Amino acid sequence: MKKNKMTAVKASWLILSADEVYENHGFLIEDNRISSVVPNERITGTWDEDGVLDCRGKIVCPGFINAHMHQYGILSRGFPVMGSVTDFDTFLGNYWWPYMEDRIRFKAVEITSRASAAELIHSGVTGLCDTLEAPYCEPDTLIRQGEILEELGIRGIVSLESSQRIDEANGQFCLSENARAAQYFKKKQGLVEGAVCTHTTFTCNDGFIRQATELAECMDVMYQFHLSESRHEPEKAAFRNMRPAQIYGSLGVLGPRTLASQCVKLDSSEISLLAEKKVKAVHMPISNCEVGGGIAPIVSMLEAGLTVGLGTDGYINDFFAVMKAAFLIHKAALEKTEVMAASEVFRMATEYGAGCLGWKRCGKLTPGFYPDFIVLKDEFLTPVTRENIFDQIVVHGKRDYVDRVVVNGRILVDKGILLNMDEEKINAEMREFAKEFREGAV
Repeated sequence: MKKNKMTAVKASWLILSADEVYENHGFLIEDNRISSVVPNERITGTWDEDGVLDCRGKIVCPGFINAHMHQYGILSRGFPVMGSVTDFDTFLGNYWWPYMEDRIRFKAVEITSRASAAELIHSGVTGLCDTLEAPYCEPDTLIRQGEILEELGIRGIVSLESSQRIDEANGQFCLSENARAAQYFKKKQGLVEGAVCTHTTFTCNDGFIRQATELAECMDVMYQFHLSESRHEPEKAAFRNMRPAQIYGSLGVLGPRTLASQCVKLDSSEISLLAEKKVKAVHMPISNCEVGGGIAPIVSMLEAGLTVGLGTDGYINDFFAVMKAAFLIHKAALEKTEVMAASEVFRMATEYGAGCLGWKRCGKLTPGFYPDFIVLKDEFLTPVTRENIFDQIVVHGKRDYVDRVVVNGRILVDKGILLNMDEEKINAEMREFAKEFREGAV
């Protein structure tokens, strides 16, 4: 096959966004941007000669964007709980911090970054935002993580969670690593960017949070943190007679380039504050269940006008599972079948995810956007129609249906096979390292 650039795509169903669906249409690509959307009959040529990707009989839609995760979290699967865990406080103190976070080093990041990225790409994810929780990692570990994502061809934002949990010096080291990575990737101008990340209001004091925000502004990058993943943080903040979001608000650090993940235990005043400041948020329906955090008030957040994306948190890296959970869990919690329509969940997985990360040319397939898309095999057991296409994908879609994944015009998955990585080798290395990691904790 000739190494010519992709120039056009044909599809039986073309989803430009949650608002636009076309049948028997495709799009043209010029200068690595989608230039126009046209009927299939207006697209001529072949792949070998003209770079025309023929996906007739299939669904083409924007790639999914995982707006919050921890790639190293793959190591926690099946990991035995070494201490007593009865709530979120003991989950952190007796398990996650000592047995996971504090043991992550350079090698762990290299191996888990490849393995988790492979999983995500297979499930249709074309971009991710990662928070590396590794306070004892070696210098430039964060840069290496971003380089791996670049090599694999997926878009990404990398950051190192910074806090004063260990001590002030460690917090300053983590902030400096965020700055180094942000500067490195800004200069490189590739698929990966940096960000500045802190943990929570109970592991960072006011001065540290202000410092992190000022650093993000100086580096011209996003600032992100975990917000009220459970009742633990609001309870810790109660002595100040403020809710956690109000603490951030009082410090003047909330704005359009602020990303708050989890957001499980927010009250109405906090939701209004975040909406007023145009803060972005990420919903992790599955991992919130796993840690016993609760069910985030996502319906109220969306109604308030917040941009809310979806994330795996690194717990289950199948984006179809995440979308299905987001579609179902709020119906049960609110006892209302009409909330969280499939099209809205799809929007969260694509357009809103891009909005969370400040990616202005991602999340849709309209003219001017990057050709980041996935091709789904139509193996649904009932007919796909314009009226049910989002229900089919969100509720009944499967990772096995992902036939192709394209990022920035580059094919990463072709007919279900990862093209630019030795997946068998990556998985073998992951299994061996996970075994060593577990044995080292006993």
